Parts: sequence; C-alpha cells; structure tokens
Amino acid sequence: MKKIILTCSMLLAFAAAGGQQVVTLWQCYDAAAAATPLAKERDIYTELSSLRDQNLSASYLPGMDINGSYAYYSDIPDIEAVYGSLPIPPGTAPAIPHQFYKATLDISQVIWDGGVTRSAREVEEVIRELNMKQNEAAIYQLHDQINSYYFSMLLAASQAEVTGVLISELDARMKEALSGVRNGVVPQVTVDILNAEKIKAEQMLVEIRHRHDAFRKALGQITGMTFAGDDAFLLPEPVITGEETIDNPDIRLFDVRKRQLGATMNLLKSQRMPKAFGFAQAGYGLPPGNNFFSEVPDPYYSVGVGIKWTIFDWNKTSNERKYVTLQQQLLDINKSATEESLQRVLTVKMAEIEALREAGGRDEELIMIRQKIAAVSASQLKNGTITASEYLTELNGEKQTVISAAVRKINIARAEVEYINITGINK
Repeated sequence: MKKIILTCSMLLAFAAAGGQQVVTLWQCYDAAAAATPLAKERDIYTELSSLRDQNLSASYLPGMDINGSYAYYSDIPDIEAVYGSLPIPPGTAPAIPHQFYKATLDISQVIWDGGVTRSAREVEEVIRELNMKQNEAAIYQLHDQINSYYFSMLLAASQAEVTGVLISELDARMKEALSGVRNGVVPQVTVDILNAEKIKAEQMLVEIRHRHDAFRKALGQITGMTFAGDDAFLLPEPVITGEETIDNPDIRLFDVRKRQLGATMNLLKSQRMPKAFGFAQAGYGLPPGNNFFSEVPDPYYSVGVGIKWTIFDWNKTSNERKYVTLQQQLLDINKSATEESLQRVLTVKMAEIEALREAGGRDEELIMIRQKIAAVSASQLKNGTITASEYLTELNGEKQTVISAAVRKINIARAEVEYINITGINK
C-alpha cells in the first residue's frame, strides 16, 4: 500500500512539473456526483423537509379565526304566549328580535395532542433521510457508466501504445529491407509485405485513437471535467480480501425504509391518545353570546378547555398497524433476498478476479519469451533466412501477447472495482 501511495505521489509531482493532469477513477466518481443534475435534488429535499417541519411546528401555535354572520327570521317565539298565565305585567316581557348578527374572534390552542406532532416530525425526518439515500443510490449507479468509459479508455490507450511500437518496429525492418534490396540480397516483395502490414497497423492506430477520444469525451461529459490529450489516467489498485460485507446505498435504503415504518407505527399509536385543547371567543352581536333576551347588541366573550379521545374507531388504527407490521416483514424478506443475491454475485466476481490473477501470473514470462523469438526473427529477416510473412507471424504474436497481458491487467482492475462497488466499501 505504501508503495502504491509513493508511486502515485511521484506521478503527481511529475505531472505537476510538466503541466500534465493525473486522473484517478475515484476523482471521476466524485466529480460525477457533483456534476450530475441529480445533485440538485438534495437541496430541494432539504428545503421541502424544512417547510413541512415548519408547518408541523405550527401545530402548537394558537389558531385565530375571524367569523361573522347575519340572519333574519320571519317567525319568532311569542314570549307572552310562552309565559302563559305567569304573573308578568303586559308589555314587560322581553321581545325576541327578528334579526341576529355577530362578529367573533375565535382562538384555539392545542394543550396536548397525544404526541402526534412529535411523531409526525419523526416521520418527516426519516422521509428526508430516505429521499437523500435514494438520491445517493441514483448517483451511485453512475459508477457503472464511468467504469465503462474509464476502462475502455485505458484499454484503447494500451492498444495504441502497443500499436505505435509495432509501427516503429515495422518501420525499422523496412529500412533494413530497403538496404537489402539496394544490395540485391532482399527481394522487393519483402518491403511490400512489411509496408502493407505497417499501413494496416497505422489504420488500426487511427481507429484506436478515435475510440480513445470518444471515451475521453464521454467521461468528461459525465464528470464535468476537462481532459487534455496528454493527461495520465491511473489504473485503480483497490485492496480487497474477499471477506468484505455488503453495505452499498441500495442496502442502506432498506434500513431507512425500516425506520420510516417504525416512525409511522409511532404516529399511529399517538393518534389514539387523548387530545386536550383550549379555546376562547371574543365577539359583538345580537344577541350577545347566549343572552337571547337582550334587545341590544353588546360585546361578549367565552373561554374554556376541552378533551377529545377516540375510544373506538372500528379497528381502523389496529388494521393500519397490522398493515405496517406486514410491510416491515416484507422489507426484511426483500433485504435478505437482495443481500443473498449480491453475495452470490460477489462470489462469482471474486472467482473471476482470482482466475485473472492466476492467469496473469506468467504474463511477464511469456512476454519475454515472445520478445526473444521476435528478436531472433528480426535478425533472420535481415539475413534473408526467413520470409517477411514468417517474421510478421512472430512479431504479431509478440504484440498480441503484450496486448493480452495489458487487457488482463485492466480486466483485473475493473473486476476489483466492480467488486468494491457492489460491496459499497470505502474506496
């Protein structure tokens, strides 16, 4: 690990001195997370949660309403007829007016809501966290696209490097062959065969460079980064053991959803608790308050407290709690199934990594053998003891071995990165 860090530091220092940018896969992950439009969701979710929390907090603030009404009744009670034979002098009984009107200021105050507001705020907080985790999981999915562009670019760069060396070697053999043609010891067809192979390699190099540029541009678009043609893209070297636990954003979502259901259960419980409230009313009207015998409008007021407790709701709350419990059970089952599925994927991925590592263990040895064979063939071609076609067979064999080793190394790194992306471990 120290060796890797030291190597990276030296590369960074060299790049800084030469104006070259050194890019890592992890930098691309972070840049993409910041550049994606999905990143704006987090601020919106925070604002939405803040607004809903403010509304919930307002539940304990007094409510104030202004009301007014007017009514005219054509028929009213005859007070003297109602009194009947009571010893009341005629004309002294109060008259009930035909019209009624009032204007009131009504104030209500929650004293205790059974914990509904507290539970609702708990639910809201978990919802905010759930939205954040969903956003995190969506951004995490960008890693697959970034991996595709990044490793395809590394592969193209490796192929371009080997193809460039191939062209240089073909060019060197052509110069030797031309000298032999002038001296009459090498036929012209040898030069033609080498030149045809060189042209084919140059064509291949053009295609490879175009692919490399396309992947680099795509990587720049998804990350928001600007890359130059001479930037160095480092091959990732993650450290894995095969014993890692799975804790990626998708798995963490299950835990947050579980907490959301728990908060919902608490809210259902609090809704069945008794509620206490206070009220006050100040008004002006005719009749004033409950004084129906008043013949003139007057101001009035009333104050009081109340309690509300739903003792039976036809099992509605009970059924809702059972519903939440079943959802919790389903969530546990789905989480377990997802973890088992991902664990199987990790098992296969680890086997792939081990197979690639074992196969690549002798790549250097094979390359050295192929290089020796190619060098001998080059000497034989120069001496005219083998044909150009025979030489090209050995040269292409050497370059194919080099490319295969590079591809295997890149595939190992990609498989390791895919492994840690599945686990969600810290890079």
